Amino acid sequence: MIKSMTGYGRGEAESPAQKWIVELRTLNHRFLDLSLNLPKHLWALEDRFRKTIKSRLQRGRLEMQLSWESKPEFAFSLKLDPSLVNETRKMLTELTAAAALEEPLRLEHYLRFADFFITKEREIPEIEEVWGFLAQALSQALDVVDQMRINEGAALAAEMRKYVKDIEQTVARVKVQAETLPLQWQDKIKARTAEILAETGGVDETRLAQEVAFLAERRDITEELTRLESHLVQFWENLQNGEELGPVGRKLEFLLQEMLREVNTIGAKANDLVIAQAVVEVKGCLERLREQVQNIE
Repeated sequence: MIKSMTGYGRGEAESPAQKWIVELRTLNHRFLDLSLNLPKHLWALEDRFRKTIKSRLQRGRLEMQLSWESKPEFAFSLKLDPSLVNETRKMLTELTAAAALEEPLRLEHYLRFADFFITKEREIPEIEEVWGFLAQALSQALDVVDQMRINEGAALAAEMRKYVKDIEQTVARVKVQAETLPLQWQDKIKARTAEILAETGGVDETRLAQEVAFLAERRDITEELTRLESHLVQFWENLQNGEELGPVGRKLEFLLQEMLREVNTIGAKANDLVIAQAVVEVKGCLERLREQVQNIE
């Protein structure tokens, strides 16, 4: 099937301590260009990300954003500093003795010293431990991107089929007009020759036939029309059978270039007003197709 190169996808996966979030955005690009925004402690996984993405996408620019959310119960750890507790107990004991206080030490006395407790943000798990969750989130995001690209590609293909049909109809008119050209050339040459040779008593029919044949050879557009129709057939087949053929964007671009070449040659050789107008119409459709094909994978 035809796929667009633009899309967006988001995937999530939860480990015991974090929720990992992968966001992908794809844009038009002549080749596959990956921009991965990974934190420093996960740089070692970049090659795995690239291989996974390349197995799913063949063309376009992809931008990836990786983020995570630590679960509250795992975000911080709380530890007691025993040595500081002992030092504080000694100090409070000396203080009560020096002040001749008989009040025993209680827990609330210690709680006034917040330094007893050490808070530390939990470290992110080892790379191998989290890759399975990251791969799951990446796969989900790629699935969403792929579906969006398929949907948009179907719309693009439907639009392009309309332009291809318009070109086919216009080319059919050109073929009909091309069949009348030799007779038109003969009449024009005969009239012009008659004017020049009026005083000589007539026109040499043999020479006239030679001139018409020479002009017909120079102005004949049969081969160009045949190649143009062949390119149109190939273009149509790629639109219809994109699923079996795989990414077809570059093939379609090449076919458009070749069609434009043939159309320009037809316009230059035919030297006919009707065909010149048809050439303008076809070139307009080709330009619209080119704009659409630039977004095809």
